[in-house]
Amino acid sequence: MPDLQKRPKDDEGDNEEVELCMPDPPDGGWGWVVVFCSFMIHVIADGITYTFGIFYVELWRYFGESKGTTSWVASIMVGTTFCVGPFASGLTNQYGCRTVTIIGSLLAAFGLIISTMAPSITFLYFSIGLCTGTGFGLMYLPAIVCVTCYFERRRAFATGIAVCGSGIGTSVLAPLIEWMVRELGWQGAMLVTAGLVLNCCVFGALFRPLEKVRKRVVKAKRGSVASVANHTSHYHAERCNGNGYLRKGSLPNGTIGTNGEICLMPLKLQNLRLQNSASLLGIDHKHSSHDIQGAASMTLSTCSRRSSLRMRGGSMSRKDIFYSGNIPQDSAVEMYTFELEGAEDNKKDANKKSTKERILGYLCPPDIRQAFKEMMNFELMADVIFLMFGFSNFFTNIGFNVPYVYTKDRAVGLDISDETQASNLLSIIGIANTIARVLLGYLSDRKCVNRLWLYNGSLTLCGFATIFSSFCNSYFLMAAYAAVFGATAGAYVSLTSVILVDLLGLEKLTNAFGLLLLFEGVACLIGPPITGWLHDYTGSYDPGFYTSGLMIAISGLMLFFIPCVQSCVKKREVKHQSTVEITLSPTKSLSPVPSNGQV
Repeated sequence: MPDLQKRPKDDEGDNEEVELCMPDPPDGGWGWVVVFCSFMIHVIADGITYTFGIFYVELWRYFGESKGTTSWVASIMVGTTFCVGPFASGLTNQYGCRTVTIIGSLLAAFGLIISTMAPSITFLYFSIGLCTGTGFGLMYLPAIVCVTCYFERRRAFATGIAVCGSGIGTSVLAPLIEWMVRELGWQGAMLVTAGLVLNCCVFGALFRPLEKVRKRVVKAKRGSVASVANHTSHYHAERCNGNGYLRKGSLPNGTIGTNGEICLMPLKLQNLRLQNSASLLGIDHKHSSHDIQGAASMTLSTCSRRSSLRMRGGSMSRKDIFYSGNIPQDSAVEMYTFELEGAEDNKKDANKKSTKERILGYLCPPDIRQAFKEMMNFELMADVIFLMFGFSNFFTNIGFNVPYVYTKDRAVGLDISDETQASNLLSIIGIANTIARVLLGYLSDRKCVNRLWLYNGSLTLCGFATIFSSFCNSYFLMAAYAAVFGATAGAYVSLTSVILVDLLGLEKLTNAFGLLLLFEGVACLIGPPITGWLHDYTGSYDPGFYTSGLMIAISGLMLFFIPCVQSCVKKREVKHQSTVEITLSPTKSLSPVPSNGQV
């Protein structure tokens, strides 16, 4: 957390109030309680989601609808969970992980409870699909964010423990839900499942927010923008235990323009230097050549007796909030948006605000708007690398949930197992998924391993395994497929954020993650129904698994071309830069050369 060191004595008569509220990640302590709670939320939420295929069979029998129609319940639930992510980020930014998790738990449990009284399958589209799906979305994102807020150097280890709850939940809840359905019926089993979800309220309550500390008041005399601008050179920012995000150094003079604006630009992760923003403000300054990226703004009100530096934005303001890897101690990332403003002028500006702006601020607070804007910046869609990765994820998620929804019904239909053994196939997927996440996480940290190739290879293998699962005509072969699918699917889930950072940079991670959730949500929405409709038409799950496997395989194969595309993009940028330099260079007049060749 950056502290402001006292400037020279000649400036001590001035008056300036500074509030810096975000603390350093403790990398331990209560953070391990947060990790356990996040782990349990993954066990319950993901466990229910990935074992919903057990309920799917019962709902199909109870309501007598087609398999394609019934599968909409699961697909809407999963699709909603993904699509609600950007909204959940805004709520988390404004109200914190604890509040959002508790609300999500209550909403998800409510959807499951009222589903036991459903008169039709359409009712379940809203109760389980929208209500429970939204609740899971509100639970899932804070469970990740809270862990990353508590950990930095040990983040990979902490998040690895937390997300392993997904595979363990699948392996544990599959036989448990199967037993409850057999003993209590699907309504009774769903009521007990709702009770499990309510336990997440307790886990969410333990998401204790980090205490806002380190407030400091510096006196500053009444003056103009220029005087305050001169003082900024004496303020030193220090990177405190990895969370200050600025190495010790000075803020350069001239960073405040005549319009009263300061721009603090996002800093690179590994080469941290503070750049003067004078060039962006139309000011010619000798320090404007320093390296910096992005834009976070700082506004200075003039002619004020007292100025306050306040840290705005919650946990979602951090650029690395979705990054599951470790943040090195000697690296830093600009995370926050600051606002420097005069107290007296603030009051005047507030009075000038229109009624419409006041109502908008009340209905949608700035922190919510800021987080949503950060995740939903569609300018990233112009990046060809992101588009390739986005469509790859779209194809992946068309087939990703199909084995979870249909494996039990498929095994029973092939007469290779009874319903209990068929449910155990989901447990095998969960166990393999857990082991693979740990192993692939370890491999991805090795310098000798190409993470993109590891990711692509896992997806390609997953796709071809799904295609050839149609030849699994025994329980042993089906169990082998379940293990391969679970292991390779683990790579997709665990390496996504790391690959995004490798391809796009850490400063674009939040934006990329938000847009990626939309790709995934839409794909999850249409994936399972396609397989269900193909079964209704052909009487077999084989065409659906062919389609799903093909989509997953394509998603992996297309990413092998990313290095070639990156090379082409880089060459085009270099060529464009050279053209611009030639165009901007002054032209020299050439003297005519005499015919005899003498000058």
